[in-house]
Amino acid sequence: MNFRTKSYLRKRFGDYYNSIEPPLPHDFKRREWGFIFFDELPEVVMRRHKAFSSEGEAIEYLRGMVPAHVYHSAAYYRFPGAGTMKEKKWEGADLIFDLDADHLPQKVRSYAEMLANVKAETGKLLDFLLEDFGFDEESIRVAFSGGRGYHIHVHDKRVQTLESAQRREIVDYLSGTGLTLDFLFIPAKHTVQDTGKFKKPELESSRKISSFDDVPGGFGWGKRISRYIIQYITDISTKDEQDAINEIMDLIRNHKLSRVNTEIPDDVEKKIIQIKNENRKISSQKISNELRISSGLVRDVLIKNDLWDFKAEAKSKLNNLKDIAQNPEALDMIGHKGIIGDSYIFDAIVQKAIADNSINLGSAHTDEPVTADIRRLIRMPSSLHGGSGMRVVPLSLSEFKTFEPLSDAVVFSEKEIQIEVIPPLKPQNALVEMKGKSIKVVEGINTVPEYAGIYLMCRGAAEYA
Repeated sequence: MNFRTKSYLRKRFGDYYNSIEPPLPHDFKRREWGFIFFDELPEVVMRRHKAFSSEGEAIEYLRGMVPAHVYHSAAYYRFPGAGTMKEKKWEGADLIFDLDADHLPQKVRSYAEMLANVKAETGKLLDFLLEDFGFDEESIRVAFSGGRGYHIHVHDKRVQTLESAQRREIVDYLSGTGLTLDFLFIPAKHTVQDTGKFKKPELESSRKISSFDDVPGGFGWGKRISRYIIQYITDISTKDEQDAINEIMDLIRNHKLSRVNTEIPDDVEKKIIQIKNENRKISSQKISNELRISSGLVRDVLIKNDLWDFKAEAKSKLNNLKDIAQNPEALDMIGHKGIIGDSYIFDAIVQKAIADNSINLGSAHTDEPVTADIRRLIRMPSSLHGGSGMRVVPLSLSEFKTFEPLSDAVVFSEKEIQIEVIPPLKPQNALVEMKGKSIKVVEGINTVPEYAGIYLMCRGAAEYA
């Protein structure tokens, strides 16, 4: 980013801050502030340990300094402007969630599709906060980050003094970490009836979601899973027969894959694969007999290498699920009493329910999620994002539902400007989709609407011409 581009962006960002009265965060005087300035870009240098004693002082600073990025702490401090974290004297922090498209597993084809995916994930998280944690709508604030996701701020005194480890437990709950069948279910109980010559096992109590024992109708993950099972059974029973069989084949395959033996000697695995490839109709029992190993080990290898045919199994399980879908009493047992069948197909559906309902808040194995960091800085709502030129838009829960980031977060004009697109042009920068338009650019000089030009300049893909 050259001096001419930085000067242009600083001027236009300054025009924005002079045209609005940006709402400051709750209790802003007790927060630390941080800034990244245009002069130092593309190097990222965070200027922090700043504090403001009045609203006028804060707004004047924004208008005078015109930062590229504006942050404030989630935490409240006694001395927020102190030069070290220890001297600040931490007094609490909002509960913050950062949902970024980079955390999501889905592959996307465009920026617009990426933003749609992360909005759906944000909606899931809001449902958890309202239903499972019981926060009221007034204590929750959503903000489009201005880039690739959303931030959720929970202003509730009950969570302000939580330490990092306690906040990590909230992340674990939302992500379904450690959620197992043993934890979710009370297992079925059987009694053995002595009928003389034979002993006959009889069902004493069915398998049940444990939270339904504590609260009528269940709560938390247990309630979510019961609803998911009913929805899955209802949906699968109305699909085209072949589509439904294919879906259940995938469901069974994923479930079995999660349980295969991972400690199989390489030479044994190669021999099983060789035999199966030479005769695709050979049974696992014949392979087992030939190699003198357990049929279970053979099955694991075939499943692991996608050589096991689940079609007959899937068709049988589909018929079972269709029977349940047509039985109101069976559905009621799942939805209102939490009673779930013992068949492994229910375990497979539960496994999928956890995967589909869990929230991705960053990697638990690498970066510490924002939620657990009680001293993290977060973007100031209503500021501009120096990496996109878009507004960090504060949203009520009702506004979030209809929010369209590529229109509603765009603040700059449609007047045409000239930019020079820098080679090599990355595919993700070749098309700008904003305000309902698709704007293609090529390397060299381009004439584009100002909002598109600022977006590309902020991303480092173009210079002001």
